[in-house]
Amino acid sequence: MQILKWADWDSPPEQMNCAMPFGEILQTIAQLLPVLDAAPERMDIISPDQAKDLLDSAIRLYILAPSIVNVLLNYKICVEHGLPLHPTVYYELKEARKYRISHSLGEIQRANELFWKSIDVARACCRLDQRACQDLANFASELPFSVKSFIYTAVQDKYTWIGSQPSLLLALADKIRTSYTPHLVVAAAHGSIMPALVLAELLQVPLYFVRFSMFKRHDEEPIVSLSDQAWLFDFRDKEVILYDEDVAGGRTLESFLKRLSPLFRQAKTACSIRHAGSSIQPDFFGKIWWE
Repeated sequence: MQILKWADWDSPPEQMNCAMPFGEILQTIAQLLPVLDAAPERMDIISPDQAKDLLDSAIRLYILAPSIVNVLLNYKICVEHGLPLHPTVYYELKEARKYRISHSLGEIQRANELFWKSIDVARACCRLDQRACQDLANFASELPFSVKSFIYTAVQDKYTWIGSQPSLLLALADKIRTSYTPHLVVAAAHGSIMPALVLAELLQVPLYFVRFSMFKRHDEEPIVSLSDQAWLFDFRDKEVILYDEDVAGGRTLESFLKRLSPLFRQAKTACSIRHAGSSIQPDFFGKIWWE
């Protein structure tokens, strides 16, 4: 996070445009981790060229780490809802009515286990945990070929980038801690994956993702399966944060709150950016955006 302070947070970097096999992404992350781990504690003693290289590595890791969760969530959705395991396509849930592919209970369970593990591995990579490289290697060895060969794609997204600014997430975490003690963060994927990984680390609480992408994936409602409800059941008597990085019109967060809040004793909403014209005012937000 110290290195990422140097980044231009007003404009999304070119590195956000990505189309790579998932297995290659995992290898790239494994190469970036020791580079960043070896960075000196004092940044004022390095040369401008070293600083540029470190910043590039930090941005690449920050952009690629969310793919660990993104791809495994897509895999879980396809397996649970009878969708094809296509090498490049993120399916809309309504397409399950057309395909009706049957996956075994064992495959469904395995997909969920890999999804749960993906969150832990992504968090370990983001915090440069000493075991991150080994965890990443173990994780990669367990993946089916169809997942390793999946072409992960991403494009420059202004609001996801701005909403992922470390200083903004620090401010949001401070606001939450002053009046609330959450036991879990549940974030709306896919857009919120990058900042939610950091927010959960700052709050030091468990993290879970539910796919709900009204504009990029045309989801009609949050995709909450029985397996999701089973995992979340342990938090039924707890306080949680429901998070989306960017609240513009407010429909996504409103639907997210309506669907998920009955699963917990108390749910409060949070976002990095709340647009001034939003129909919903989250309980916590990093800043108001006036564009």
